Amino acid sequence: MAHFFGVAKENDLTDDEIGAVQAIAMGVSAGRIRAQFRQVRKKMGYE
Repeated sequence: MAHFFGVAKENDLTDDEIGAVQAIAMGVSAGRIRAQFRQVRKKMGYE
């Protein structure tokens, strides 16, 4: 991860821009996990 931050800084990305990308990536990941969990609950008959 440190490598990517170094590259981002070399390309003049601000801390705010890096933070925005991190937030989007975490949101996408959380959504994927939530969808998988919902699928499991449905298969088990909880939904």
